Amino acid sequence: MRANKTRAFNNIDRYSPRCKQRGFVLLIVTLLSPAVLLLSSTRVNAEKFASIIIDDLGNSYEHGYDIIKLPGAITLAILPRTNYAKDLARLAIENHKEVMLHLPMQSVENQKPSPGTLDLHMTRKEFTRQLRLNLNSVPYVRGVNNHMGSLLTRHPGHMSWLMDELSHHGRLYFVDSKTTGKTIAGRIAIEHQIPNFTRDIFLDPDYDEKTIKQQFDLFIKKVNQRGYALAIAHPHPKTIKFLQTHLHKLTEQGITLIPVSQLIQKASSYHSPLNNQYAGSRNPDPSQLNKF
Repeated sequence: MRANKTRAFNNIDRYSPRCKQRGFVLLIVTLLSPAVLLLSSTRVNAEKFASIIIDDLGNSYEHGYDIIKLPGAITLAILPRTNYAKDLARLAIENHKEVMLHLPMQSVENQKPSPGTLDLHMTRKEFTRQLRLNLNSVPYVRGVNNHMGSLLTRHPGHMSWLMDELSHHGRLYFVDSKTTGKTIAGRIAIEHQIPNFTRDIFLDPDYDEKTIKQQFDLFIKKVNQRGYALAIAHPHPKTIKFLQTHLHKLTEQGITLIPVSQLIQKASSYHSPLNNQYAGSRNPDPSQLNKF
């Protein structure tokens, strides 16, 4: 056997440098083949993760209760200064659900502002004061996402004020709900080193059952393609009913439902340095934008 190997390398030496190169390339490929197969196998069998945020909570105890009782690690985004914000946050923690502040921001449509809305006309002092009041009105908050905000999330100055304040409240994360294709909130979060993520799918841009199913299927497809995804939904009775009867399909697809804080950590392993703007939809469906 040793003599055969010696003859093989001697034969390579007889030929041109190009032949020598081919011989060594063949040898390297042969040696690396097990590693290549191992990497391919790892990718095929990789775990898949998903998070679902339910927005607009706090005004109805009944709807909030129904969301909290859904199976799995649903994340609750609670509006500030609402009647049931504190009660629902406490109940969520007791049921092992993560809590976010659903932070109202000015929209393009100039809809009636929610209590605690941040807007373009505020000075930095007014902006920061209102933000702190909002954060203090919802206990157990792990992160923040925008309610409405199709106007404010376009403005780098106000987004810098937001991220700077969040950086002084521990390891709060930020989720860009992406209510406009012109948002720069994710980029500003990265500049301030705030853990962040961008919404992939709205599960209920309207409350037609066919639409919700179509969006849920797109959500699953996104997870299967990339390994993780984030969806946002709302506490409408039809959405709640759909989730009650369809959440199990995530498990059937081998997808683990996790809190948003954990999803950000999982996604960061795909991107170095952390840049989760790439985690969101870069070309979102226009029908889902500028309505918030």
